[in-house]
Amino acid sequence: MSLISNKDLALEVPAGSFSDKAAVNKFGRSNNVDQEDTDIWDRANETNDQAIWVAPTAARVHNIVSTSAVDDGTDITTAGANAVQVYGLDASWDLQNENVIVAGTSSLPTTGSYIRIFRMVVTGASDGGTNTGTITATAVTDATVTAQIQPGAGQTLMAIYTVPNAKTAYMTQYYCSMEKGTPANASCNVTLLVREAADVATSLFVTKHTQGMLDAGNSHIGHPFNPYFKIPEKSDIKMSGFASANDLDITAGFDLILEDN
Repeated sequence: MSLISNKDLALEVPAGSFSDKAAVNKFGRSNNVDQEDTDIWDRANETNDQAIWVAPTAARVHNIVSTSAVDDGTDITTAGANAVQVYGLDASWDLQNENVIVAGTSSLPTTGSYIRIFRMVVTGASDGGTNTGTITATAVTDATVTAQIQPGAGQTLMAIYTVPNAKTAYMTQYYCSMEKGTPANASCNVTLLVREAADVATSLFVTKHTQGMLDAGNSHIGHPFNPYFKIPEKSDIKMSGFASANDLDITAGFDLILEDN
């Protein structure tokens, strides 16, 4: 198993030149990072204020629902989202995805059960639009929101990912930025966290890197890894912020190369 090549991996991996490798670009945003640990994902916002992302306790069917009746794939005369593609991992921690019709404020379940959902994308919308309401994926039994699409966003914005079974991830970089101006002179520490062996109940998130941002200066930071940062299968990866003031608008993300074990 080797990533050494004469080719440009940043081009050739996403182009599909390697049968055993794939590219992953994860990016998230929270407009409500407070003076507490706040994961960088859609639901950590002023409306929901769910600061910490919570994974299902087991592979669960998820109910997909919108807060707007306009997001209705059963009535294509409406102007909102018709369907979403759900991406995640099954009970064996293998990749799976499916297309789910959105039925407005009525819940429709996924066909598959998901131990993780790390992305949802609006795949159909009337009149060239996108989702009007907030679309959520809620785990049956656990009742936890695993993923969320903000109104008008068209897809999840969550700096969260889980390395699939029989894969190894190599992180090439992570980055973070802060909306300037409100409040003045604010600061935020952003932390890269990894929970290895996430299939073991006692596994905990461990800090792997941290950066600080100041509104007055370095409000955007990128950190390349050289050599790349190796992360084993079934590891949860997320980015989290801790601010000097409430309601900071923080974006963050990371880039991975997945390789078959």
